Amino acid sequence: MTGYAQGAPVYALPLRMNPVSTTSTGWETCWLTKCRKLAWYNDHRGCQAMSSTTTPAAVGEQTAAEIYDCDPYSWSVEQADALRRRDFDAVDWDNVIEEIESVGRSEEHTWTSLCSNTIEHLLLIEHHREADKGTLNFWVRELRNFRLQMASTISDNPGLQGKYPLMFRKAWRVGRESARLKLADYDNSIAGATSEKTLLQQRDRSLPKQCPYRFDDVTAFDLKRNEQVPRTDVWPPSVARILNSRLGEDYPVRHERTQ
Repeated sequence: MTGYAQGAPVYALPLRMNPVSTTSTGWETCWLTKCRKLAWYNDHRGCQAMSSTTTPAAVGEQTAAEIYDCDPYSWSVEQADALRRRDFDAVDWDNVIEEIESVGRSEEHTWTSLCSNTIEHLLLIEHHREADKGTLNFWVRELRNFRLQMASTISDNPGLQGKYPLMFRKAWRVGRESARLKLADYDNSIAGATSEKTLLQQRDRSLPKQCPYRFDDVTAFDLKRNEQVPRTDVWPPSVARILNSRLGEDYPVRHERTQ
C-alpha cells in the first residue's frame, strides 16, 4: 500500500451488517467506531513503523526530517542522543536549528503579547469615559498582572532587552487595534442603532495613531535598575489623572513631554 513503511500491516474489518437493527445505534454504531479506529491506525501505521524501527545511529538527514514531521517526541529523543554522542552525522541540523530559534521567538511573542494587553488596557482606561469604578479597578488589577508577567519574562530572558524597540512597536499595533474593537463594542451597547462599521471608524479617529505612552510608563519596570517587580505607582500622565480623579488615588503625575 502506497505511503506505508515496508512490512507495516494494513488491517481490514469484515464488511457485514447487522440483519436485525435498522437504526444507527447499537451494533452498527460500534461497528462504525471500529472502522474509524482502524482507518486511523492504518493511516498512521507507516509513520509509527518507521519511527519504531529507526535507531539513532541509523538516522540520516532525510529520515530524521520525516520523523520530525510525524513523531516529534521520538525525534527529540534521537536528536538529543545523537548530540550527546557527538554523532553529528545523525543530527537533523535544519530542524534542530529551527527548534532552538523557536525558543527565543516564543519568549519574544510572550512579552509582546503581554505588552499589547497592557497598552490595550491603558487605552481603555483613558478612552472609555463611561467605565464605572468596578471596571476601572478591574482594569488596574489586570494591568498589574500583565506588568508582573512582562517583568518575569525579561528577568528570565535579559537578552530580550535588545529587542525592546521592535517588540514595543508590534505591541502598540496589536494593543491599539484590540482597544479599538472593544471600545466600539462598548459604544454599540449604548447606541445599538449605529452600524458596527461606523462605530469602528469613529473609534479609529479618536485613538492616537502613534503610541502616546513612554516605554517606562507602560512596563513600570527596569531590569537595569535591579528592580525585582514593577512599580505600582507608575502610569502615563493621562492615565494617572483619570485614576486619581475617578478612583481617589494619589498617583504621581509627571509633566507630559512636549511633542
